[in-house]
Amino acid sequence: MKILARTVAPAADARALLPYATVTDDGLIEAEVRDREFTQRCLEISNAVDELEGRPVLRYDETSTTVDIAAAPSAVFASLTERELFARWFGLPLAIEPHPGGRWEIEGGGPVGTVVEVVADRRLVLSEDTGVSTWELSEVDAGTRLSVSMSLRGGPPPPRSWCGWLSGVNQLRRFHEVPERCPIWVT
Repeated sequence: MKILARTVAPAADARALLPYATVTDDGLIEAEVRDREFTQRCLEISNAVDELEGRPVLRYDETSTTVDIAAAPSAVFASLTERELFARWFGLPLAIEPHPGGRWEIEGGGPVGTVVEVVADRRLVLSEDTGVSTWELSEVDAGTRLSVSMSLRGGPPPPRSWCGWLSGVNQLRRFHEVPERCPIWVT
């Protein structure tokens, strides 16, 4: 089964400028399709809101994205590793032992895995059953450039996992830049 998903744009002439995400899976059961479609819709809604507000939409491919966030690297890193901050932008709490070999889990139905690498305010690498996600932060004039990638050995990550992180990245950026934002996920 091949599903083509496209970010939402308000005008047809703007659609050519937006990225495609192509996801492929064999033998999906109906519940997995609905779950993945829900996650993809969250990403599309985030991009649509950003487009309508005149903010840059999240651009991505099947394994990586880079976004600038108007906040210091220390603030963005804290949002990735502190339970309460993580819950405020992602919608579910995080349990993490922030050291190599430590356990991490998005409680309430998210992934569970192992912390591979931590460099405070610069890099976080997490392993889970669906892949390895790498979060790299660097300081730029606008605040923080966040590069996120996810991979499996020899191939791209499962679409549901990757779309989930992409949707989260959009929410993380809005968390830091739009104080009166309305989160997509509510716990």
